[in-house]
Amino acid sequence: MADRAEMADRPPRPPVPSRSRKRWAIAGGIAGLWVLLLIGTRSIAGGTAVLLLIAAFAVVVFLALRWLGFDRHHPWVRRAATRPWRDGRDVLQLALRHLSEVFVITPSGSLLAPNLVELRMNPADVASLTEVMELEVINSSASELYESKVAAHAARLASSGPVEVNVVADPDVPSGRYRLKQGRRAKVASAPGQAMAPQAAAPQAMAPQAAAPQAVAPPAMGGGGAPRPDWRAYAAYADRSAAPTLVKDVVTVAAPAQAPSPSLPPPLRLVMKDSVAETQVSGARAGRGSDVELPLPDEPTVSRVHAEFTFAEGEWRITSLGRNGMLVNNVPVAGEHAVGDGDLIRWGPHPGALVSRVEIG
Repeated sequence: MADRAEMADRPPRPPVPSRSRKRWAIAGGIAGLWVLLLIGTRSIAGGTAVLLLIAAFAVVVFLALRWLGFDRHHPWVRRAATRPWRDGRDVLQLALRHLSEVFVITPSGSLLAPNLVELRMNPADVASLTEVMELEVINSSASELYESKVAAHAARLASSGPVEVNVVADPDVPSGRYRLKQGRRAKVASAPGQAMAPQAAAPQAMAPQAAAPQAVAPPAMGGGGAPRPDWRAYAAYADRSAAPTLVKDVVTVAAPAQAPSPSLPPPLRLVMKDSVAETQVSGARAGRGSDVELPLPDEPTVSRVHAEFTFAEGEWRITSLGRNGMLVNNVPVAGEHAVGDGDLIRWGPHPGALVSRVEIG
């Protein structure tokens, strides 16, 4: 009976992060391979030597692939990371089972749970999910489940605010996958010298004939029946519509809209002789194909999908994907290369190939 009482009083075991599970799986695979080599060679020294040779060969292959430009942004790697057999509901159910992975273990051994969690999914998965259920209902249900996991693991919330789980569309997340990360609440700052309407202490009352702020029409969620909604435009619309109203001298003034999220990359433009292509999407592709985000003129040296632009660590980067390669400021691009305002990109090795100028901001 005493043992049972001790087991009941014992705090629940903290969740094992996904990265730790992968490390344990890799370690188990290496140990299993070593045991097979020991059985095959019937020698500890021989089995260990063969294992070291295999590890060295794997490292050489990995470095060679990185030198050739095969990183996590390469189309083949991104395609291999997808899980096409999962739809939006499968990804959501899988992510909800692992909500406790965002808990942080403090030095004292207790669990700390963030109040705001972002569940990032591929836009196509989010679109398929919202076809059967409203996004607000999904966020509310996920928040309730997260609260139950916090209570089940006896975790402590990071602050006294409400608990929220928000599903966010992120094109950097492969299809069929998800990412859990701690979110940050946006702060709305009022104009200096003005008070918000509930705290207004002015003696004048608001005039009944005061004009209400003009409503903002919501942006289109995708043209021509396209399955990819413009989530950034919808978020910007929501921020403008939720702008608070200030009261001063019986005049209704609309507060300035909330500043754009710092995670939104600055605009990137490719200026050609007769056209301009622009994007703010990390992972945008450039080429002469019809399904790219940055269309280029149809010229012999330009591939259908010639390059990919990603935004990381405060700068735009370009990765060559075409057969003809490219040059940035007359320097051949191998793998990932940073680009800045005013850089010149030549789409092919020939001197007469298409040239575009980069403009940022």
